[in-house]
Amino acid sequence: YRKIYALNICMEAPKLSIADLASLRSLIDAACSRGAFKASEMKLVGDIYEKLTAFLQAVQAQAESTATQPSQGE
Repeated sequence: YRKIYALNICMEAPKLSIADLASLRSLIDAACSRGAFKASEMKLVGDIYEKLTAFLQAVQAQAESTATQPSQGE
């Protein structure tokens, strides 16, 4: 019988930025063009690439929409 003790450690949450996601999309594209994935993996990789692309486009559209709206104080 083992006892497991909880450690009271404060850890900073990992950070993932929009720029990181854009870099990941570029990495997937480069890896695919260099043949890094097997044919049987390509559908999964492509699905993830498409989801990532759609998310980045939505974030960009939201940022552009927010930038063109007048602030509430005006």
